[in-house]
Amino acid sequence: MTTAGTQVTAAALREAWQDYHATLEDMRNAIEATARFQQTPQHRAKAYHTLMEMQAMAYNFVIAPRMSHPRIFFQSGWQTNIYTLGQNGQDLLYGLIFVDGRQTYRLKGRMGDLAVFLLQVQNGIFGEAGVKVVGNYDWAQFEIEKDGRFEVILSASEHAGNWIRLDPGFGYQFLHIRRSLTDWHGDPGELDIERISELPEDHYDADEFDEAAIAGRIRRAALFVRYLTQDFSINLYNMYLNNAGRQKNVLTLLPGTVTSQVGSPSNNTAMAIFELRDDEALIVELDEVPNGAYWSFQLGDVWSRSLDFMNRQSSLNDRETVVDADGRIRCVVALTDPGIANWLDPCGRIEGTVVFRNYRASSAPVPASRKVKFSDLESLLPKDTRRVTPAQRKTAMQRRRLGQRKLYGE
Repeated sequence: MTTAGTQVTAAALREAWQDYHATLEDMRNAIEATARFQQTPQHRAKAYHTLMEMQAMAYNFVIAPRMSHPRIFFQSGWQTNIYTLGQNGQDLLYGLIFVDGRQTYRLKGRMGDLAVFLLQVQNGIFGEAGVKVVGNYDWAQFEIEKDGRFEVILSASEHAGNWIRLDPGFGYQFLHIRRSLTDWHGDPGELDIERISELPEDHYDADEFDEAAIAGRIRRAALFVRYLTQDFSINLYNMYLNNAGRQKNVLTLLPGTVTSQVGSPSNNTAMAIFELRDDEALIVELDEVPNGAYWSFQLGDVWSRSLDFMNRQSSLNDRETVVDADGRIRCVVALTDPGIANWLDPCGRIEGTVVFRNYRASSAPVPASRKVKFSDLESLLPKDTRRVTPAQRKTAMQRRRLGQRKLYGE
């Protein structure tokens, strides 16, 4: 026998579930309404791939986190060629932490070979009303021991030493970590978190088992899916294109704080929509080597997903990119391997995104670009442009795969 109260609460769960599935249909319709879906059959399969990935992210970011004993999610956030929505950086080791702003935590670890270590604090999960970045922390400003070890306190009340401010008004805060490792075979360091404030054992039982609480999480998951569709998959493409005056193959400056709520304030980014035929190539050039602590080039698809950088050379970082004898950097985007070191492989995509990231730099250079005939590359590039043989390319790809597997496993 059920009571009226139980029926009402169960109804809230069902309504949240129905709202979530209605949102999925709304977002499918929104993606299918785009010109890129309707006009280019090559894009359609990945559109549905994206819709499935959003649901995995909704579970991992909204439903799965437990608040009693926080952990750093390395495998279920952005990583490798599996979770790529939002175009994850190929060299950025992402970490997701979900904390209660009323509690106190200790984050400790070791730097290893990291060039950049950043942490953003958001007062909720994107998609919810009023959610925004409330703090951006750079480990370059923290005290780090000579052996690379560090310890940081996270709390609402101020602490001496390395401290990250939490907001006690929010019981579900999202901490977003970016750590750059340009050599995937290098030392990624160590990182761990623990709650150090004392709590009763059953403090978060309602959050885990209460029907209204779970209904609330499901509704937040629906808002998150809506955000991922509208702000990532649909609008980032439009933003890049609009910023270039609706021209393709033209990079323009888009600082991290402009691109999305999750963009990094420490990053000056230049982006473009590329579009190429089999007999064309895009030459991307920088006048000089950027002075950022970490910089890279990367290709993505039209839905804001990274192209396969684990098995294909769809990215190059500051360690991998070859500088020409005149001090300029020239990369080539082409569907066919031109046999040069700085090739960016679009993985068969005739259209997608070019992203230039530049972290902790004192200037914001924007690469120039020009579309040329593939057959003219030999005459347009310097004579001393670094060439590679098919065997050398194969060896480089093997090293890529092994590096990613070393970092993440299978």
